[in-house]
Amino acid sequence: MWAIDSMVSHRLNRVIFAVDDDMIVGAVTRPKAWPSFKAMRADILFGLRKIEWWRFSKEMNSGNRGAFLIAQSVTRDLRLQSYVAAGYPFWLQGIFESEKRLASL
Repeated sequence: MWAIDSMVSHRLNRVIFAVDDDMIVGAVTRPKAWPSFKAMRADILFGLRKIEWWRFSKEMNSGNRGAFLIAQSVTRDLRLQSYVAAGYPFWLQGIFESEKRLASL
């Protein structure tokens, strides 16, 4: 929910949520296959109501290393500043530049 709330507060209207959790992706995209997560799906969809276009997709941590390291730094090192507003941190510049090059191929 934090990620959804952050996207809404930054007024982003087109968002792809890449998640390394089969349960969350399944609950949102295939609710009949995940009936026991109906309440969680309802909470997620309620948060998404303010986002014009969105998608949930499954992605391994290795496929989005920069985002994984940012999430890890927030939870482990308590780096609580908004990377969404400020951009990626300097200490991850090499990783994001590398990911940018790979994405453009």
